Amino acid sequence: MGKLTFLPSGKSVKTRPGQLVTSAAMAARVVIPQRCGGHASCLMCRIIVESGRLSEPSPLERRKMPEDDIRKGIRLACQAKTTGQDCTVRIPESRWKSVVRAALESQRARQEEW
Repeated sequence: MGKLTFLPSGKSVKTRPGQLVTSAAMAARVVIPQRCGGHASCLMCRIIVESGRLSEPSPLERRKMPEDDIRKGIRLACQAKTTGQDCTVRIPESRWKSVVRAALESQRARQEEW
């Protein structure tokens, strides 16, 4: 058994070899956005492998993802499986969330000036 850690939350869960990352995320109560039900069609469940390793990309994942992204450690959580080794993955912040966060920080900075 390995341990899968999710960033930025820092939550971890023990995993068995061959377990889908989305399944492990549900067990850890970590939300990985997706719309397609795990069919690799929405590409919303992208994760970044920070350390450790996951299974080799599936043929479906290779077909959907640019090879450059796969080389950079970007994977689809609905296709990537655990290997039994410890691994840390990052769930990128959504664009919408980053826009809202930046607006709130800007608003706070303006309020502090007064």
